Amino acid sequence: MSDIGEVLTGTGMVALGTGEALGATQAFGGAMLTVAGLLAMLAAQEAGQAAAWRIADIAEMRALLADGGAAMPEVAEGFTLEALDAAWNMLSAALEAHHAAVEARRDAARDAAICAFYRESTARRGLVWPG
Repeated sequence: MSDIGEVLTGTGMVALGTGEALGATQAFGGAMLTVAGLLAMLAAQEAGQAAAWRIADIAEMRALLADGGAAMPEVAEGFTLEALDAAWNMLSAALEAHHAAVEARRDAARDAAICAFYRESTARRGLVWPG
C-alpha cells in the first residue's frame, strides 16, 4: 500500500471508531464520522490501484481498436492520474463508437471481445466495502 493509502486507511479507522462511539450519544455526528471513515477506506483502496487499472484498460482498449481497424485517437502519454484519465476517456469514447460499428455489422467475435473487456475493466475497478 502506498503512503497515501496508509494515511487514508488510518484516517478511516479513526473516523469509523470515533463515529461508532459518538453515535451512542449524538446520532447525526456519529453517522457523519462513520460515513467519512467509510469514504476514507474506499479512497485508500482506490489510491492503491488507481494507476494500475487505468494502465491495463488503456492497453486493452488500444489493442481492441487496433485489432478492429478502428481509428486510434491521439492521446498524450503520461503517468499522472490526470494524464491517464485523459487517455482513458479518449480511448473509451473511441471504443464506444467502434463497438457501435461492430454491432451494426454483426461482428460477433469482436462484439464478444469488447464485452469481455467491459466486464474485466469493471472488475479491475472494484472496491471492497469495509466491513
